[in-house]
Amino acid sequence: MKKLRLIIFAIFLQAALFALPSCTFFYGESADLTYPAMFDALWKDYNETYALFDVRGVDWNVQYENCRNLVKENMTDREFFGVLKTLLYPLEDSHVYVKTPLGSLNAGEDNISPDSFSLTEVCSQYINNPKKCGNNVITYGTLKTDSTVGYIHIAAFSSGQTGINQKQDWASDIDVALEALKDTRCMILDVRGNRGGLTGNVTRISGRFCAENKVYAVSYTKNGAGKNDFGTGVELEIKKNGSWQYTKPVVLLTNAQTMSAGEEFSMAMCSQPHVTQVGNHTCGVFSLALERCLANGWRYSVSVQKVIAPDGTTPEGRGIVPASENLILNPSASEDLQMQRAISLCGE
Repeated sequence: MKKLRLIIFAIFLQAALFALPSCTFFYGESADLTYPAMFDALWKDYNETYALFDVRGVDWNVQYENCRNLVKENMTDREFFGVLKTLLYPLEDSHVYVKTPLGSLNAGEDNISPDSFSLTEVCSQYINNPKKCGNNVITYGTLKTDSTVGYIHIAAFSSGQTGINQKQDWASDIDVALEALKDTRCMILDVRGNRGGLTGNVTRISGRFCAENKVYAVSYTKNGAGKNDFGTGVELEIKKNGSWQYTKPVVLLTNAQTMSAGEEFSMAMCSQPHVTQVGNHTCGVFSLALERCLANGWRYSVSVQKVIAPDGTTPEGRGIVPASENLILNPSASEDLQMQRAISLCGE
């Protein structure tokens, strides 16, 4: 009965939040809606909770000095939005965004061009009778030119709603794809364009390709206002699951739009001896991003974690990078040199 009451309360709370026109639920009706106050509140929140200033090479106090005098009480929303761009863009963090009625900003993606990739082109040119499963998140089949080479594309690590209404059992359909491809001698596993999702789905799917259980990273979460206030590290581990594991050669395709949980998956897979990464480096955003709210209802996100690889380095900002001979950019979506390299490796 207690659990039921908690569920009912959570549903009521979520409905109440969606019904609010702004964030007065958190700030109160007397929230300071002046631009200087909102700027200071956002800057202070980042100063105390953002985990990656050192990794991103940004002096946050200098950013304050550079931007604070640009904020005026009589400015417009659009002008204030422009100041926030000036403040946040130097972080170059794709998990840092601001969402407003005027539009959105993304500190990482606004100033870069996406890699050339099209799943439609891949299926048209290379895959024999492609099928889908896992709520259409997973696409699989064999090569037109060689039925002993399998192909699986994973579009994301979440599907549909998350949070209280989430239903993420789609990830178990990796079993469907692998059963269909279990007799192949090599697998092209494609996570290009995978913008992330839930770590649990990463664990579920990567475990089907696991040759040896292995810790591939440790995640530290900011837990105080001080620069070095982090909690105890949490190990991220790839673990075997399912009745069998695909441990024949795997070529992992990545690009700069492989993000977040997609990068966790890439780290996990690259820890395995039978996996070779091909393509471009991943995006380089590993932290959990927590969404916050300005007093006027604008929403923004803060990266609150630092992920450390087993060798002590952090892949934040640089991503997971293939070996030099496999670091390849596509000239266009129709000329997929990354896919061609993967096919050639499966032929060796």
